Amino acid sequence: MSTPLPPMDARPLALTASCKICTIRLETLCYQRAWWFRVFREILANGIRIFAMAYLIRPKDYLARSPMCFKCIRFRKNALKERSALFNWLDSYLNPMFNRVRDSLLTPKELDDARALARRAEDRRFLDYEQ
Repeated sequence: MSTPLPPMDARPLALTASCKICTIRLETLCYQRAWWFRVFREILANGIRIFAMAYLIRPKDYLARSPMCFKCIRFRKNALKERSALFNWLDSYLNPMFNRVRDSLLTPKELDDARALARRAEDRRFLDYEQ
């Protein structure tokens, strides 16, 4: 099923969430623009949460870029992509549809800003833990 995770101090950097775009930023904007988007997204996000429970994936086992990042399902989704062929198969169909719906509610500038936010967080990742 799943492999147990090593102690926090022995974990590889692969357990750090890697994001190309800040999902939390985009979902906040979409929630403000379309009441139905929250329902649509939560159905899919709950599917990720259920898969993550089945594979014993916990966000606290990952290094986060900021406290806000712990609210994101990216940790679970990335881990599931590594561990579950079924999840990958489902995601290959559902994720492009989700992205089209989400992106239809956003401007190109907002998408670029979310990508820049993710890049800035990536650059700061290790500095935040040294302080």
